[in-house]
Amino acid sequence: MNDILEDLKQAVNSITEFYYTMPTVSVINDTLSIDTDEIKVYERRFVAQLKSEYDKLICNGSTGNYKEVNTDLEVIKKYIYYNTPDPLVSSTYKKLNNRDSKKAFETIITIPDFFIHKHQDNFDEIHQKLVVEAKTTAQLDIDDFFLDLFKLNVYVEKYNFQNGVFLVTNNNVTRVMQLAKEYLKQKLYLAPSRKDRIYLFIKPTFNSDIEIVKLVDV
Repeated sequence: MNDILEDLKQAVNSITEFYYTMPTVSVINDTLSIDTDEIKVYERRFVAQLKSEYDKLICNGSTGNYKEVNTDLEVIKKYIYYNTPDPLVSSTYKKLNNRDSKKAFETIITIPDFFIHKHQDNFDEIHQKLVVEAKTTAQLDIDDFFLDLFKLNVYVEKYNFQNGVFLVTNNNVTRVMQLAKEYLKQKLYLAPSRKDRIYLFIKPTFNSDIEIVKLVDV
């Protein structure tokens, strides 16, 4: 793995158990009631802590080159295609969103969970370090999985990101690998020249090691 992915792995492993799950809490007649049978998983909370841990790595002088770049969260990115110059992008997008549009152009609106770049109006490859889509909910939904994997392929191909990572927690490795294989089997969009930049980071539980797999090796 390259230095950026090594730093991502270290950042994920630095997230404490506190950020993985949370019981449902209520106040009943001024008494705190904690329902441990209804555990919540908050993706945004988890990713925010990922950013915090990654920022610490950068500040402490990690091996990655982060000159002129910033860590960022949930900024809208758009990809607009005219007259379907890349038919597999449009067909995959319409299939995953149950669309049957006949428009001359389409706008794909996405909001990456976490990424490292220079700023929004620059997509020089040297500054497009990393983009991460994360899923923390148990029993991962196939449609959500496919959509995030599709977006990662768009990011590395159209936005020139050097690394695209699908980070999955609270799901076992077998389930995630099955979904990835199904994505490939259905011949959905893969970055034509940069598909080898897509990685799966699978951490089933807080105490688990991270399983790292290139999408092309699934």
